[in-house]
Amino acid sequence: MRILYHFRHSPFSRRTRLALAHKGLDCELREARESPAFRVEAAKLSPFRTVPVLVDDGRALGDSTAIAHWLDRAYPRAARLWPDGESAADVLQVAALVDVVLNGVIDVGTRYYALRKDPAFGAVTEEILGRSELALRALGERAAALGGATVATDGWCAADMWLLTLVLWFQGLPGRAASNPNIRQIVDLGVEVPQALGAWADVHRGRDDVKALD
Repeated sequence: MRILYHFRHSPFSRRTRLALAHKGLDCELREARESPAFRVEAAKLSPFRTVPVLVDDGRALGDSTAIAHWLDRAYPRAARLWPDGESAADVLQVAALVDVVLNGVIDVGTRYYALRKDPAFGAVTEEILGRSELALRALGERAAALGGATVATDGWCAADMWLLTLVLWFQGLPGRAASNPNIRQIVDLGVEVPQALGAWADVHRGRDDVKALD
């Protein structure tokens, strides 16, 4: 039985759930925020000490991108997450840009936030958020060029999952800010999703696997 330790609203966890659904792989979900025991178990299983963590056939893997690459290798007959061919470079580039956005915004809004009174904080965060903003702009331009199409010419893949969960996460932040100080800090950074990226996401948010995330 596969087990996925996850956070329900995390874009990293959500894209892993979409990857499993795309491969047609059933999985027991263990919400690590709802049960302290699950969080302890996940931390013991992966040296990343983060979620998601997937347990499959006695093997534990951390990091959503590593998990998705491994799923293609472990289950090669199921639908591919990372296509080969002419779309491969675009897929990898979109996935990388998404992580530049998420890692920069989350680091500044949470992990580094305690250092905000340091004189260097402004310059450091400006550099990090500047990279995130540039990546978001590039993703918006790609989304505008795609219209409602998928990133890969042959259909839904990891890049679409990465991109869509990025948008859903940003759009869900304001509604969670009042009950979560970390989310409030991220919202206060003022980073916004480009309109074209939101429009691209609107085309895909009605998918059954996407609706199942909630």
